[in-house]
Amino acid sequence: MAVARRKVSRTNRKTTSKTASVAPRRKATARVPAAMGEERIIRTLQQGLFDTLSGSEGEGRSPISVSAAFVQSFLQLTKVQAIAVYVRDEQTREMTCLAEAGSSDASVAGKWREGLARAEQNAQVSSGDLYGLRLHRIGRMDGVVMFQTGKSQRLPSRKLLTVLTAVEPWLAVLLDHARLTVKYAAKILRIQHMEQVSDLLNSSLAEEEKLRRALDAAVRLVEAEAGALFLSAGDGALTLCTVAGERATGLSALHSSIATGVHRTGQAVLITRGEQDARLVAGQGWQAALPVASLVSVPVRMGTQAVGVLEVVNRRSGKPFSNWDVLELASLSNQFGLAIDNLRRGTVGEGGPKRVG
Repeated sequence: MAVARRKVSRTNRKTTSKTASVAPRRKATARVPAAMGEERIIRTLQQGLFDTLSGSEGEGRSPISVSAAFVQSFLQLTKVQAIAVYVRDEQTREMTCLAEAGSSDASVAGKWREGLARAEQNAQVSSGDLYGLRLHRIGRMDGVVMFQTGKSQRLPSRKLLTVLTAVEPWLAVLLDHARLTVKYAAKILRIQHMEQVSDLLNSSLAEEEKLRRALDAAVRLVEAEAGALFLSAGDGALTLCTVAGERATGLSALHSSIATGVHRTGQAVLITRGEQDARLVAGQGWQAALPVASLVSVPVRMGTQAVGVLEVVNRRSGKPFSNWDVLELASLSNQFGLAIDNLRRGTVGEGGPKRVG
């Protein structure tokens, strides 16, 4: 009997133990589904951003690809109607859409723009079926994540704002990291282009060939569509020496009044909104061959004497040139000047500077 009681006792302990272990799970399952959904989405998004930061290479680290990966993940996890990431352009200071996902109703396009405007004043945006949250960089507003609610979304919109609030620091840091990565790679490439220009201008090539190749490298340095090198004639007028770039076709008779002004004053010119600049006249100069959105013109010197002008137009990306482009081209001025002076010495007895190519 004692043995039987011990068996029953063990059975009871097992049953009691099993019941004790199951009961809390029932409670937790009944209480947490919504909270777990929210937390799981947050963790998944954070893990995805971390994986992007630690494992991506090359194009995967660009702000555009980071944003594209985030909006796709957010869309799949939450089932919202649409989502987009906007970031402030460092040059124009305007909000630029880096990536979007989902299908947004065309009738709410105005609301998206209105939401961006509201985000300038409020950390969170709520307007009808549109919600948004600021992205921050060093304590300042740097962008906005906006989404449009959908009928099958998995969490209430306010909960989704909580999700965005939790992942915003991760996304902001990763976008900043991606920007720095792209900047670093671009700076390395620019240094290589500058070294190439320097090597060409100091090579043993014929002076004409030096200038042609060096101009081509300078155009690639600032990612311009086209560029031109003008030489100073004996009477102070400018003569076209050579052109380069993917849009250089049809520029054999190019004349630039801006280059003439730069040669006369010795001051570089930066134009960032060509369509609004009165110095660019339709049908004249560059405008006769291609519309000019942005332009940089720098004097080329030999010592203190101006011997020419280097001019480039239109960045291939569509963005305007910056002061940094002006500085980089100006830093090549003396090297171009030396090559031009050597060319002038070789042609002075043959009627002055000649057009190259």
